[in-house]
Amino acid sequence: MELDNTSTPLNWAPTTEFAGPEVEQFANALDDCLTGRAPGYDARERLLALPRIFHKNATQRLAKLRPGRLRTGEDMDMDTDELDNESSHDTEAEIQRLEKEIQTWDLLQRVLPLRYSDAENESHVARLERVADKPSRATTLESFFESDPTARERRAVLQWLQTSAASGPDIDEMTRELQRNADRGDIIAHGWLHTRSAIKMKKSVTGWSQLLDQQPGNGTSNHLTSSSEPMVTQLDPDACTRQGRKLQPQDEYFERAIWLGCFEHLRRGSTAATIQEWCQERTEVWRSVSMSGLLLPAQDGNETATDLSASSLVLWRRMCYALATQGGTSDHERAVYGVLSGDIESVEKVARSWDDLLFAHYNALLRTQLDSFLLNQCAGGEAAHLTQTFPSLNAVSAHGEEAGVEKRLVRQLAARPSVADEAKEPTKALQASIVANELHQYLSEQGRHLASPSRGLDQPQYFQHAQTGGLRIIAHVYVLLSLLEGVTAISIEQRKTEDEIKAQETIVAWYAGYLRRQQLQELIPLYSCVLTIPRRYEVLSENLIEEEETERRITLLKLARKANIDTMEYVRTQANIFYQKVAESPTATKGAPAVFRILEESTPDSQSGQFIKADFLGDDEEQLADSLDEYLVRSLEWLLLVDEAWPDVFSMGVKAFVFFLRNMHLDAARRLMKSISFSAILAERFGVEDESMANSIDFWAEQLEGLPGNVQASPLQVMTDAQNFRDLGHLVQALDSLETTGAFATIAGDADVNTKAAQWRPELINAVKITKESMQPLLHNWMLASIQDGNEALAEIRQMYLPETILAYVKSLHFAGTRLTRDYLLECMDLATIITERDADLEATFVEAKRVRELLEAFAVSSKALAMAPGERTGAPTKSGAKKLREKGWTRDIWAALLDGVSNGQLHNSRIISLITNRKSAHATVRADKAGIPWEYFNLISHGFLGKGEKDEQKVAEGRRNYDAALAERILSAEKERPELIVLAGWMHVFSPAFLEPIERAGVRIINLHPALPGEFDGANAIERAFEELKAGRLTRTGIMAHYVIDEVDRGAPILVQEIEWKGEGLDELKERIHAHEHELIVKATAKVAQEIVDGRGS
Repeated sequence: MELDNTSTPLNWAPTTEFAGPEVEQFANALDDCLTGRAPGYDARERLLALPRIFHKNATQRLAKLRPGRLRTGEDMDMDTDELDNESSHDTEAEIQRLEKEIQTWDLLQRVLPLRYSDAENESHVARLERVADKPSRATTLESFFESDPTARERRAVLQWLQTSAASGPDIDEMTRELQRNADRGDIIAHGWLHTRSAIKMKKSVTGWSQLLDQQPGNGTSNHLTSSSEPMVTQLDPDACTRQGRKLQPQDEYFERAIWLGCFEHLRRGSTAATIQEWCQERTEVWRSVSMSGLLLPAQDGNETATDLSASSLVLWRRMCYALATQGGTSDHERAVYGVLSGDIESVEKVARSWDDLLFAHYNALLRTQLDSFLLNQCAGGEAAHLTQTFPSLNAVSAHGEEAGVEKRLVRQLAARPSVADEAKEPTKALQASIVANELHQYLSEQGRHLASPSRGLDQPQYFQHAQTGGLRIIAHVYVLLSLLEGVTAISIEQRKTEDEIKAQETIVAWYAGYLRRQQLQELIPLYSCVLTIPRRYEVLSENLIEEEETERRITLLKLARKANIDTMEYVRTQANIFYQKVAESPTATKGAPAVFRILEESTPDSQSGQFIKADFLGDDEEQLADSLDEYLVRSLEWLLLVDEAWPDVFSMGVKAFVFFLRNMHLDAARRLMKSISFSAILAERFGVEDESMANSIDFWAEQLEGLPGNVQASPLQVMTDAQNFRDLGHLVQALDSLETTGAFATIAGDADVNTKAAQWRPELINAVKITKESMQPLLHNWMLASIQDGNEALAEIRQMYLPETILAYVKSLHFAGTRLTRDYLLECMDLATIITERDADLEATFVEAKRVRELLEAFAVSSKALAMAPGERTGAPTKSGAKKLREKGWTRDIWAALLDGVSNGQLHNSRIISLITNRKSAHATVRADKAGIPWEYFNLISHGFLGKGEKDEQKVAEGRRNYDAALAERILSAEKERPELIVLAGWMHVFSPAFLEPIERAGVRIINLHPALPGEFDGANAIERAFEELKAGRLTRTGIMAHYVIDEVDRGAPILVQEIEWKGEGLDELKERIHAHEHELIVKATAKVAQEIVDGRGS
């Protein structure tokens, strides 16, 4: 299965934005909608209710931030408790974002019911038939909109634009400055007060009682305004236009204020009653009357003029058009009549935003359609007379071909320089795509942008990863559309290409990743259910795999079933995904597998035999170092939680074991063996204790009965997979127990261990017992059945592991025989007999591996030891590996050397006051506990300073600095005893100045040990690099040093230095010799610096 970054939200950078309660509230609304899905109309109604719910939610959040500024007509039946729990980010940016979100949901709740209708149901047809029967009512807006679906949608968009504008500034606030300049004070009177007063004054001065323009001579030539412009001589509304004269400046301001208010009322879709009330307060009722012919208000059912004839309305529109294009004293006066007549130019002239421009065009288109409808209702040649005599704008013709007019209009407006930046704002671009009915194209491009952010650097109209609020909206829009297509006859899906589907689903994939980062994994199945297969399972896998707790996993599976997700296919796909990922990872072996060796490169002797390498399986941590290995094991744990998926546990488990073993991921193999035990599966799922039942095909046939049809495995295949899974687990279990017994041999020379033989001998006895039990399946035809059937992978594993494992087993028996009882040496001889039996399969394995000689030498050494064995020893050893012995404090590491230095007097003037470790399972803590020394665990990743697997260099550096500073603060805390000297005993973390500088200011010294001479081989792998130089003859010696710690790695002033001559030994032997000297040097260096500190006190 091929995956790319578009389906791997784990790869996406996390956002720092905190998820507000709206995230869960939106999910709850969606869940309520999907619960108990009903076919047909009910399901459609449930889905169409979602935008209304989301719209109300956003409105409530805005009201919380900005009380008292509610949108016109909003239902604010708020849940007070819900609002109290919402986080409040009272910033202007958040307010603006919420306003845009409200507008988006408002637009969707208006247009989606029209686009996803019941396929023009019969009730519409019946109503249209009634309209044809009763032409006397044909002038009603209801009949017009019932007859024209395009008009219905345009009205919906127009009402959305009106409602959005209604949330703007208060109209009285907008006109306040103009009203103040009108200088009317508290006077409530009709008309132009200052102009009327000037006319009266003129008549009084000249003694003329008639109209001024009838005065003899040139009486009006010096009739001027206070600004020295010709002033009107009459006070009717058309005087300024007719006479070409001005009003007094104060009345000019009054006019502009009134017309601005009237325009805003029309722009906001106010009803006739609201406009009349506003005008009446200003004693200008005539203006509301002039606008009352045919309004298109924001709220349905408030239209006027339903009792006027069609011809009257047609004529009224044309009179308004004349005023918009030829009359008026101000832009807003012309814009008022431009709105009423459907003119575009006059309305655009006062437009301030993209919304205003769109309003101008949609208003014009809708009024042109309405005009055509009314003309069809006019009698005889009346329509022709009206259209020929009185011109008007035909916006439909002006916009060209009807098909695609919305798309062209939106693109044209976006190209206008005055609103180009606004049109590129992501929410506005989303709204534009809804208006233009290009939402699917927008979603596709948004998905591509999320998948490849670099392609959107010059595309600001799409939401960026950090804009989580906008992407939440986008995700819910996509989910809503996908579900609507599923319950209505209208399907965009059939018209989508595979690439478009993939791109759009990336939006949900991103949102699922966002939910995971916000610890809201329980919501992910709800959103994943709308994705196509297999994308659905891929998104679930990528986002739920990190869940470690079994109960949480079970809950998530229940939620997936509730969302109608096939959990069987989900867990199957998840396992396949992560197997593919590990198989394609850089750590996967591409050619021949590595050579498996766990025995030390040394000559065995009859007393101790040959040592097994310590910790060859790796650290037994809570999580594997390789995250992909960890996820693969977890995917198998998920498989176990689905009842019918147990056959896949065996088949995928075999593949995982083979990969881990072939690629030497031994820690992962051990983790798999312990997490998914074959014996536990038999006992817990089938109630069987006997592992030999795995060899019965009848047993597996019985278990397969009753499983669903999507389980296609045959009894024979299940039996084979189960046997292979069991046998590979036996190998890993054997290696684990060999590591444990080998650990005893590694530290056998430790005097401290020997003095506590009474404690460790029972442990060793138990470890050898477990080793013997786990080795038995490997000694007789291990994996041969499948190998003979042609399984080359298992043949490779057998040849790779079996010889070395058996040799290690011989060494373990040898060691136990020399330390415990000679019976173990006798068992070595029995093992030799088993291998050399006539029908034995092991001899051929050693022959093929060309290791027969090694085997014979191992048995010879054991035979010699048996001959020399003095007699019986009793007692013996459990636990599993060197790490478990270290838990008891049996070790020869640097920390132990320092503890011993204090106890034996080498550090006579020193006291260890505390231990800090950055490894959770560090065995040093056990020795600290035994010595009564306080210790604490403080880790860069576990304590939240750096995300696991973080690759960003800047974030890594910042995390390390913060960690170093916090560590210094802990050490220097006034609540603790402050040290005078810090010794880095195996501390594998390079300190930055954030740690070193405060420690230095506090007068505390820091020393470290480095396995190289000053100036040679700074940093990691110093011994390995020195060994290469020694082998090449460029050096004859290496060395070690203890030095002070500075911010340059291994460049601090040396305290003690010791050269070590090379004796021609191998790398491992050289390491052992160097480490032995290191333990002595660190104690001496610590003693030297401690003495200097003590001496310095006296001075």
